[in-house]
Amino acid sequence: MNMRFQFRIVATAALLIGGNASLMAQEETGTGDEVKSVEIRVVEEYQAQVRSAQKISEQPSFSDTTSEKLPVSVRINPKAMSLDFAPEAIPAIRLGRVKLPKLPTQSVSVGGGNYASSYASFILSSPRSKKNVWGVRALHQGALSGVSDVDYLRQPQYENEVLADFQRATKSYNFKTQALLKADYISYYGALTPLTVVPDSTPGAWQQQYGLSQQWLRTTNPTSKVKFAYRSGGVSYKYTAAGMATSEHLAKTQHRFEIYADEQDISLDLGYQFASVNSWADSSAAAYHNFTIAPYTSGKKGILSYEFGLNFTGTQTSGLGIDRFEYYVYPKVNLQAELLKRTLAVYGGWDGTAKQNTLESMITQVPFLSMNQEYRLSGSNKGYVGMQGALAGKLQYRVEGSLTTMNDALMFQRDSLLMLSEVNGQQIAALQAVYAENVVKTGVRGELNLPLKHFVASTYAELNNYSGDAFLGQEGRVLGAMVDYSINELSIGANLRYVGGRYNSSDYTLYPLEDYMDLSARVDYKINENLSVSLRGYNLLNQRYMMWQGYGVRGTRGMFVLNYQF
Repeated sequence: MNMRFQFRIVATAALLIGGNASLMAQEETGTGDEVKSVEIRVVEEYQAQVRSAQKISEQPSFSDTTSEKLPVSVRINPKAMSLDFAPEAIPAIRLGRVKLPKLPTQSVSVGGGNYASSYASFILSSPRSKKNVWGVRALHQGALSGVSDVDYLRQPQYENEVLADFQRATKSYNFKTQALLKADYISYYGALTPLTVVPDSTPGAWQQQYGLSQQWLRTTNPTSKVKFAYRSGGVSYKYTAAGMATSEHLAKTQHRFEIYADEQDISLDLGYQFASVNSWADSSAAAYHNFTIAPYTSGKKGILSYEFGLNFTGTQTSGLGIDRFEYYVYPKVNLQAELLKRTLAVYGGWDGTAKQNTLESMITQVPFLSMNQEYRLSGSNKGYVGMQGALAGKLQYRVEGSLTTMNDALMFQRDSLLMLSEVNGQQIAALQAVYAENVVKTGVRGELNLPLKHFVASTYAELNNYSGDAFLGQEGRVLGAMVDYSINELSIGANLRYVGGRYNSSDYTLYPLEDYMDLSARVDYKINENLSVSLRGYNLLNQRYMMWQGYGVRGTRGMFVLNYQF
């Protein structure tokens, strides 16, 4: 018997220049705003041909239109907003209309707490429109640094951001434009005080970002007669001024093309990234040209879902003392089979990724950089096996083991020990980016999740072992738990995280990266249709741990936030 396997070919072209958001010490998030209702479109899944697919394009940028509560970020440390985009495939849907009350499109929040904490946000957005949606968000957050036992306790840290968004939907495409203005003030703190330096004279710096992006996405699927279609694309630009006479230009464009044949997907991602950086330590600009070629195919046969591919990423550097070209070639193999419905699914694979480090992405992770950095291409090659499913009722589990090889793994260390460093005639206590050339990580991770109607609980444990080059700040043991309870107008939640086994060089015994346990909690209460209040508590165990050598987190901190939407 002859069998004919059908397939679809997808081609993606990308021009990348941008950064990534990453975890900061004591990242603080919670839920506060509650979205009301509006005339919405109800989505119902069903089996349909490609020609029947539609797109719900009236999605506002800053709030949803369901009756669910949305998370509101209440964090103090700077966290940049990414202008990157990755359009997803649009599933087939059926549309119906339900008449509901009008949705508030404006929101104002103000808050404050100890450590001179301050919070303010304002959201202005349009009501739903069939063709045009726009919105503007302004955000301010601030606090004192909170380093114990030194005068740097008085050093402030501020984050200010304005994001504007406009989307227009046509019959076949959705166009999205974003503009970003960001100004963060950071203080260089955390060093032992030299006798020649007055603590209060330790400088801070304004770090600024200006970004603009244009994206477009095809929102209708071609008919079966179409073999080739333009799916999505966009361009973006971001300028970063990190202080200390250091700046960077980033630009990006991305395009996706699809060739249809039937069932199986064969895809090709093409990317190019450019970065031009001016550093206080280098009178000339350094340029980084990064590109990616990643073909892969995916599909399903019986109970087996599969994905096979390859990831090639390379960077050509110019303007440094020694120009170079470096690259990684990684396989992409992902397999999953559901052996017992809802109870047992096994999976495994080998997946490689690479990241071009930039000034923008580094100060997102660590604002306190000495600005004398090299922006290397970091690679990670991970093999893994695992299983997941439901044990009983809604209790879900997941167990995974992995082996990861890392090349030029990014980490941060002090650029000085007992003294401050001089940068442009100013004394600062900063960090510098360094790279571990070859690191091998073996790890085991287990998770349990229990999602109920009014109560959600989750816990996980992760054990890691590292070999090869020293990898500062590695986390050998990580334990975490989360609970959330919501009923009527009241919502309560808590998070607990333990971290141990962090590596620290013998040269930095003065700044040990000790084990720590971090507990945070929140209480949200809705007073009426427009007004709600939130109470947040961070580092409730008052742990004085360090995220990097000499850079400690704040002690126990509380914040009260008042939310009004109309």
